[in-house]
Amino acid sequence: MPSKIYIQSDETPLVVVPPINFSLVAPGIYRSGHPNKKNFSFLKRLNLKGIIYLEKVGDPYRQDSMDFVSSNEIKLYRFDLSKESELYTVQGEDRLEDLLGVLLDKRNHPLLIHDDTGKGTATLICSLIRRIQGWSLTGAFAEGDMFAGPAGGSEGVGLGQAGMEFIAAFEPKKVKFDRTNKPDWVD
Repeated sequence: MPSKIYIQSDETPLVVVPPINFSLVAPGIYRSGHPNKKNFSFLKRLNLKGIIYLEKVGDPYRQDSMDFVSSNEIKLYRFDLSKESELYTVQGEDRLEDLLGVLLDKRNHPLLIHDDTGKGTATLICSLIRRIQGWSLTGAFAEGDMFAGPAGGSEGVGLGQAGMEFIAAFEPKKVKFDRTNKPDWVD
C-alpha cells in the first residue's frame, strides 16, 4: 500500500528542480546549464556566493536569472570561453587565468559554473578542474562525455578537438592563483 504524505497547510508544496546538467564538481563548485525560474528555489538552497557564466560577454544575461542574482546578492562573473581555439591566444589564456583565480579561491565558494546547456564550455572547465585534482585524461574525458556527449555524436556537442588537446596539454602546476585561500581539494 503506498504511503501518503499529508500537508498541514493550504499551500502547494514547493517543487525543487535543479538546472539541466547540474552536478557537484568539487566541494564548493557546481556545474549546470543556464538556470531558469523553475530552478531558483533549488539554487537558493545552495547559498551561492557566485555564478560564473561562460558564454559571450556581449550577450545580455537572461533577465529572470539577473533578477535572481541581484535579489540574492550573488556575484555574477562572466568569462567568454565559448570558442576552444581562443584558449591558445594571449587573451584566452588571460581569461582562463582570471577564471581559475576565481574558482580556486575558497572565499568565492559556493560557486555555480554554467554555459547555456551545461555541455560544451562547462565540460571543458570541469575537465580542467579534474586535471587540477590529479585525474587522468581518460577519467576527465569520460566524465565530459557523460555530460556533453562524445564529440561528433548525435546528441552532444562533446569536447572539440581543440578542447581535448588543450586539456591534455594543460599543466595544473603552472596555474597562477592565490594559494593562501585554495580549496582543500587543491594540492
